[in-house]
Amino acid sequence: MAALTVEPWILPLRPDLARLAMEAADALGVEALRAWPEARKGGIGFGALPPFLSWHGLEEGRHHLVLLQPREIGALVPGARMEPLPPRWLEDLDLTSLARPLARHPAWGGAVASVHVVRLPKVGEARVRTDGTAAPELVRAVLARLSEVQVWSFAD
Repeated sequence: MAALTVEPWILPLRPDLARLAMEAADALGVEALRAWPEARKGGIGFGALPPFLSWHGLEEGRHHLVLLQPREIGALVPGARMEPLPPRWLEDLDLTSLARPLARHPAWGGAVASVHVVRLPKVGEARVRTDGTAAPELVRAVLARLSEVQVWSFAD
C-alpha cells in the first residue's frame, strides 16, 4: 500500500470560493456558472445541501479532498437541518461545479486536487463520485477515522 495521510480540513475563508470558481471557469473556458461551493457553518456548502465535512489527504504526493455529509456519519453539527437528505443527492449533485474551485484551491500549492464526494447509504457501504483521480484506499482511510466500521465496500 502506498504511503498516505488524511486529516480534517477546514476551508480557509480566503480566498473566496466564488472568486476561485470564476477564475477556474475562465481558465477552462466555461461560459457561465450556475453554482459554486461556499464556506458555510464551518464546512463546505453547495446548493441546498447541508455543509459538507472535508478531509484532506495526500497519496503519493497527490492532493485529495474527501467530502462527506455529517448526517450520514452520525455527526451532530450545530445548526444542521433535521430533515433527511434527498434520496438521490449524490447522483443529482453537479460535481464539476462543486469540485472545480476546490480542486484548484491555493492550499494545494499550485497542484490540482482530486475531489471525492462520499455517500454512505448503509453501514459498511460507500458510494463515491470523483472529479480527478480515484483514490479508494484514501477514502477508506478517511472512513476508518470517522467510524468504528473498518471494512467498507464501494457500490457502483
